[in-house]
Amino acid sequence: MIIIPIKTVVAIKVIYYLPDYASLLQEFYWATDDIHPTYPRIVKFLNFWKDNIEATINIIELRVDNNAEISKTIYGKQYSQ
Repeated sequence: MIIIPIKTVVAIKVIYYLPDYASLLQEFYWATDDIHPTYPRIVKFLNFWKDNIEATINIIELRVDNNAEISKTIYGKQYSQ
């Protein structure tokens, strides 16, 4: 039996701050097609952020669109879901 990975629309919200402006939180939104539940594109993007961008991530929120509203905080303060 061959299992074919199914891509789904995934959106992330990254709340971050720059080292020079630690009291100013900023948001970055990104939506992409990715494979549930491993999300390799999002993991690659977050690794790139960690290695190349001088901004500290405060919260990462993941939203999956597969006919069900799923929102999950994967890093940072836990939101009510």
